[in-house]
Amino acid sequence: MSDFVTLSCPSCGGKLEITQDIDRFACMHCGREQVVKRRGGIISISPMVDAIKKVEIGVDKTASELAIIRVQKEIDGLVAKKYALLNSSPQPKVSPIFAVLPILGCITLGTFLLLISNIDTSASPDAPVVIIVGVLVGIGMILAGVIPSLVLHPTNTKSWNKTTGVQLKSLDGQIATKNAELQRHQNVVSR
Repeated sequence: MSDFVTLSCPSCGGKLEITQDIDRFACMHCGREQVVKRRGGIISISPMVDAIKKVEIGVDKTASELAIIRVQKEIDGLVAKKYALLNSSPQPKVSPIFAVLPILGCITLGTFLLLISNIDTSASPDAPVVIIVGVLVGIGMILAGVIPSLVLHPTNTKSWNKTTGVQLKSLDGQIATKNAELQRHQNVVSR
């Protein structure tokens, strides 16, 4: 068996003499780096770029596999922060009692207004006072239901939106960014 094998450069076609001790070399005709591959008695060469690409693909997949674990933990942490924030500062809601009070107030007001039209004030001198008190109670119930719904709730909601709402939007944005990063790494691994 001879000490060298003659092959052609895959880049320029120049003749190359390869000895047993060479694993990498540069073509003396075009200067392109080559890798020598030996398998089952067959010797071939391929450009160094191909070998580097294969290594890069392997490194990219390994890095992405590790990144998937890291990014998923980061997403889980952000989601936990979001739910902790929502639990510590829930969005303001109007109590159902404030919806019932105006209805009860209208019923009370209507009842006493009916009494006004059907009462004989000469027979009962205290009737006007009772009717006025009933009307005032009805109006008070209506206002007790309407004021919190129209005034206090929007104020509380605005305050919540400026603090907790802003924090939630920030967390949602961070979660979306991490989900996109996770998807990119999953795409690299699935290639």
